Amino acid sequence: MLDKLTRKIGLGPQFLLKDRDDLGAYKGDTMYEGNPDAVMRARDLKDVEEMLVFCSKEKIPVTFCGSQTSMTGSSAADEGLLISCEKMDRLITIDQVSDHEAYAICQPGIVVGDLKRAVLEEGWFFPPAPTSQDMARLGATIATNATGEDSYKYGSTRPYVSELKVMLADGTKKVFFRHPDNRLSDELNRAGYWLKTANPIDQIIGSEGTLGLVTETRVRLIKNPGDFFSLMIPFSSEMAALQFILAVTFDQKLKPRALEYIDATALSFMQTHASFPETLKGSQALVYLKQEFLNQADYNQQLEACLQWLSLYISEKQIQDIAVGDTFLKKEAMRLWRHQIPLKINEEYRTYWQQGGGKIGSDWWVPLNHLLEMMTFVYETGRQSKIPFLAFAHLGQGHPHVNYLCKTPEEKLKAEQLLLDCCRKAVSLGGGVAGEHGIGKIHRDYMPLQWSAAVLQKMKSIKTEYDPHWLLGRGNIFKT
Repeated sequence: MLDKLTRKIGLGPQFLLKDRDDLGAYKGDTMYEGNPDAVMRARDLKDVEEMLVFCSKEKIPVTFCGSQTSMTGSSAADEGLLISCEKMDRLITIDQVSDHEAYAICQPGIVVGDLKRAVLEEGWFFPPAPTSQDMARLGATIATNATGEDSYKYGSTRPYVSELKVMLADGTKKVFFRHPDNRLSDELNRAGYWLKTANPIDQIIGSEGTLGLVTETRVRLIKNPGDFFSLMIPFSSEMAALQFILAVTFDQKLKPRALEYIDATALSFMQTHASFPETLKGSQALVYLKQEFLNQADYNQQLEACLQWLSLYISEKQIQDIAVGDTFLKKEAMRLWRHQIPLKINEEYRTYWQQGGGKIGSDWWVPLNHLLEMMTFVYETGRQSKIPFLAFAHLGQGHPHVNYLCKTPEEKLKAEQLLLDCCRKAVSLGGGVAGEHGIGKIHRDYMPLQWSAAVLQKMKSIKTEYDPHWLLGRGNIFKT
């Protein structure tokens, strides 16, 4: 395979061959180390098309990547050619069709944060906001149907994708549309290909690079909803924070933009950020809330409503300790505190890879009426295991990220069983094994927990229809 690629690509500046030092930067993602034979840093679609035609003819596997922020190994290649789309990063145009409707036409390599800032300058808002938005590429968030901290109000990526231009394994080009009247469920992912609609655009979204490469996308924008303030709210126990989240969700007196949970162990990583306030460091849990407002009077009213609601759950001292983000810099600081959790965990626990340890991360979700049962199960089984673990993120959607922190192979093996038990429990409660990160290579063994053999066969038939030789994203979602 390497000989074939070497003869084809030679030593062009956009190519890296195996054993070159600079290829190492492309080998792995956040959680997984791959071993591609070569990397192509595609300059344009012509580069991609030429290599797909060649690889299809020679039966060489191809994996696509952007910034490789994936959490499941989906953007890492075990063999064959890795095609990086990082240079295909343009916002082509903003197409405004009315005072309240617009679309952004983009290349797949545009960084999500750059897209959000660019459309905001024109008065528009692109809601999906993964924590890694200043690194994650739009094509990658489409490939996993990513969510983000604002997904409590605005949902995942899928409903905002109206058109995809896709290049298949043999270089064939396809265009898939969504009719404007097509309104999708806001339910989180379960695993694998979306089978709830017949529209093939929904098979591409969340397919983790296994069906084709998104070469251009048209995403729906909404009118800028205006300003918001952020609150970082301390609680005296994890259960109190969970009960507050459920109360907000079911009572509907507050309708926040974001509603996230940070437990005590997650807080220990968050507070390593240099600007984190001392007043919050003794808390047993935090809730991160973002609330939109229209003007100063509405700001005062919304903030007062939040504080009145909180007075039912926390003490006057805790209310005084709430961190309020009411300026751009303060709100950005809070976003970075939250991002400090996965940032520091990944940084620290990658160092244990070589000795057989590392982070074991989860992505399951449950319906909110089963959230307390599920989280009780997580804390009871986790504490019995004696392995350090934490839970944080999108609990307002029943979708926490639970990370087990392992230093030894024995701990890792035990943590993998814990995660398997959690996924089985989540499915039994009507939830899913993969809410936004996808399945990738790491979690593909969870597919039978979610789906029957008949459903899995249907998904494999879709894979074969798009990619007859199973060359794209080899190892993602399914074993080959």
